Amino acid sequence: MIVSDASTLILLARVSILRRFLSAFGKIIVPEEVAKEMTVAHSLDARMLEREIKEERIIVEKIRSSTDEITGQFRLDRGEAEAYVLYNELQARVILTDDGELIKLCKLFEIPFVNALAIVVRMFDRGLLTRDETCEYLRKLNDYGRYSGKVYNIFKEEAKCP
Repeated sequence: MIVSDASTLILLARVSILRRFLSAFGKIIVPEEVAKEMTVAHSLDARMLEREIKEERIIVEKIRSSTDEITGQFRLDRGEAEAYVLYNELQARVILTDDGELIKLCKLFEIPFVNALAIVVRMFDRGLLTRDETCEYLRKLNDYGRYSGKVYNIFKEEAKCP
């Protein structure tokens, strides 16, 4: 079971690889606040995410616990806090996130997390993308995301991009 915050799914939609990702890796679960964050804008990526929710490739779940404790201790936005709570409630395998604060929390509590760059490289490793496609998606993600040069270069080198 994979839980996601909004950041990674928005980035995957923005570079037009979301549907391929969901087809390859299965359904993703998001809390209600994340679903709102992803679909509130009047943009193409918001409409793509809305379609994936309607077609039940992205499943929306209501959290049962409060986010007060975690937001009192860490600087998480509401969607990221709900994703963290849902991860724990469902005993999920991993959290998809490109949010810096949630990544810090994941590292602190040794929670496995995956960002959009890693997803593209894993798709390449599984033979779902060509090297050229992988390098192009990584470049586009780097243009949209707020990755450090060091993080971007790690994934670029892993895929052996020029």
